[in-house]
Amino acid sequence: MVAKEPTAPAGALLELRDLLRRLIVEADTNNTRLAVDIGFPRQQVSRAVNGRQVPSKDLANALDSELGADRRIIALRERAHRERKARNIGAVLATNGTVQPVAEPQTLPATTVDKSMVEVSPTDANRRDTFRAAGAFALGALADDLSRRINDADPDPGDIDDAEAEIRTFAARYLVTPHADKLAALAPEWNATEAVLDRRVSPKVRGRLTQVAGWQAFYLGLIAFDLGDDRTARKMLRLAKRHADEVADLLPPHSGRRADVLLLEGSVAAIQSSVAYFTGAYGEAADIAAQARPGAHPFTRPILAGCEARAAAIARPDDAEIALADIQEHVWDGPVLPGPNPGNAAFAHSFLAVSLANAGQGVQAEEHARTGLVLEQASGADHFVQIAGSYNALGRAYLRRPKPEPEAAVAAIQKALTIVDGRPTRGVIQRAGEMWQQMDTQWPDLSPVQDLGEQVRYSRLALGAGQPAPESA
Repeated sequence: MVAKEPTAPAGALLELRDLLRRLIVEADTNNTRLAVDIGFPRQQVSRAVNGRQVPSKDLANALDSELGADRRIIALRERAHRERKARNIGAVLATNGTVQPVAEPQTLPATTVDKSMVEVSPTDANRRDTFRAAGAFALGALADDLSRRINDADPDPGDIDDAEAEIRTFAARYLVTPHADKLAALAPEWNATEAVLDRRVSPKVRGRLTQVAGWQAFYLGLIAFDLGDDRTARKMLRLAKRHADEVADLLPPHSGRRADVLLLEGSVAAIQSSVAYFTGAYGEAADIAAQARPGAHPFTRPILAGCEARAAAIARPDDAEIALADIQEHVWDGPVLPGPNPGNAAFAHSFLAVSLANAGQGVQAEEHARTGLVLEQASGADHFVQIAGSYNALGRAYLRRPKPEPEAAVAAIQKALTIVDGRPTRGVIQRAGEMWQQMDTQWPDLSPVQDLGEQVRYSRLALGAGQPAPESA
């Protein structure tokens, strides 16, 4: 998502291309490895190396540092940038790289009124008329230059189409992709999108790119949450909400894109509620979801109801019934859209199980947990987080029965932890740890409980980065 450049590089851009190619060979690397090392999208690095684009300042600084260019890349980038601006205002370049205006009577540079370039007659009246004309010409040139800069700042429309399509692809692959892989793929793309938004892009393009950046920030927040880094999750989710608000302000009142904004807003609220829930702020978690649920996008409506129900069952049980009914009335049966886990039938049963178990209704919770598990396995055997969560829900149901079954609970929880082994996920590991701590208090001598404790400790270590699971329930 970058401005278009001439197909044949010339001047400083050509010199920069040749320097980059030489340094890459000397460093025994390639565009792909270089992009990974400096944290920029491969396409952006490739455009710079092939002379199709004047790199941004950030990219030039990163390349200069990584390739040990001793500021040569930075200097050539500045020259190439000046040359591009000169072309845009109809100027030519002298051999020293400075901009020289085209020599015509009363022709001015785009941003200044230079007396030495204006043919002035001896009379004051003519002099005033000449400067008025020259000033008007300079303002017109400024307007032309601004228009060109805005046009140059806009990414190619095809790049924006691709970015929007990548969000949909990312959503479809989220359930089956390890968190570290998702983070490595998305973080550079988000950084590149924000860099384009820092430029003076046109309003229509700004609206579309801000929506893309909002979704990228949302998914980065979701990944941070899944990895247990609540601080980063909160920051990214706040940024995603800010982007959603900005898009709403940019859109016409009856734009069809307002549904996309509603989808992003509901998705952000669902994960904000989840962050609060998994940090023990159950009342706050219920409030966030409850405020966003009425009028939510149909995709996020059942998700928000589920988030509200599981938190309300702990914080204020009398309010949980309304949310439980809302889950069942608004089950999503459409395709996967950008956002959290789809609020489909498998989701509904799993969240009903969690909510009922939280309310102490273990027998009813077990029925929903088993149904949700079967549906989740049928919809995608590689939905590792969702299937593991369903096993945890089943384990919780065994513990919340009138006569708890700790051994059956251990078996279900161990399956959950085994599923996320190698793909550690905070929600699964934290809930498993909380249930083990409960069992270790009540049945410390049971060998299955002791075995589960070892597995929980190993899983907590594997989770590694981010906020650790709590040491007490």
